[in-house]
Amino acid sequence: MKRTFELNFEDIMNISKKDLLLSISSSEGRTVMAETDVAKQPIIYGVSNPELAAAFGADMITLNLFDFDAPFIFGIDDKDLAISDASDMVNKSAEIQKILHRNSADRDYIRKTKNVVGRLLGVNMEPIPKNINYCEGRKLNKKKLEKASALGFDYIVITGNPKTGITNEDILNGIKEAADILGDKAIIIAGKMHGAGSDNIYDPKVLQDFSKAGADIILIGAPGTIPGLDFELCRRQISAIHETGKMALTAIGTSQEGANLNVIQDMALMSKMAGADIQHIGDAGYGGIALPENIAALSIAIRGKRHTYRRMAYSLRK
Repeated sequence: MKRTFELNFEDIMNISKKDLLLSISSSEGRTVMAETDVAKQPIIYGVSNPELAAAFGADMITLNLFDFDAPFIFGIDDKDLAISDASDMVNKSAEIQKILHRNSADRDYIRKTKNVVGRLLGVNMEPIPKNINYCEGRKLNKKKLEKASALGFDYIVITGNPKTGITNEDILNGIKEAADILGDKAIIIAGKMHGAGSDNIYDPKVLQDFSKAGADIILIGAPGTIPGLDFELCRRQISAIHETGKMALTAIGTSQEGANLNVIQDMALMSKMAGADIQHIGDAGYGGIALPENIAALSIAIRGKRHTYRRMAYSLRK
């Protein structure tokens, strides 16, 4: 089984859930996930944030704030519109609506996006409490899970953006619903990279409950990201996850993805020492993506320049 940083374009386009889990496991803690906010203008004109994350070494790219009712990725879907600022968005709203209408009816939309980006693609899905006003297209529910399966996402991430009030019970219920609908179609990743407004995120038993409910990979904060979350606590959390036979993902999702390189490298090494199977870096640098050099720094810290440069440079034509 190829490791995630060795997968070629054909592998990425056709890999099954079972084989992807084996690939991650075979990588021995050297898989890099980058999260990008696709609802923002990209930081490099004409290049989407997912493409940029791929260029700096990410193996897996998670789309944050993706709207299932109105799919649109800046830097890809607006390539013929020449949008440069907010006024352009208003002036070209009719054209954008046509694109949204076309994308919402396209069952191959994510497969086509994978063809452009050349990486494994996932999406954040949020089990929003009923009393919270939130974009319907971003909520986790039966209809959106069925869409995620049909569109061809490699994985989903059940989590909560800041101030959503999502509880551990909300995530637990979301995992159960996702497991019933997705089956062997997509990997289920679940957990919190920060408080999201409520609940205890430190208890290893909660993480084991997520695992038993049907999550394939459990998400926790990386050491140094959340107050009180140090290396020892992270190690205990990951040990509890591994006891259930599942894998662990450590996340830098507290805006520290915009910190100095040495901060990212320290977090990456502590996460690897604690036993992380995947390391995630969030989207809060500039314009909906981590500082690109921080993505590369995380990759180099956990797998060296040889594998990082190979992932960065490998041609999609091979």
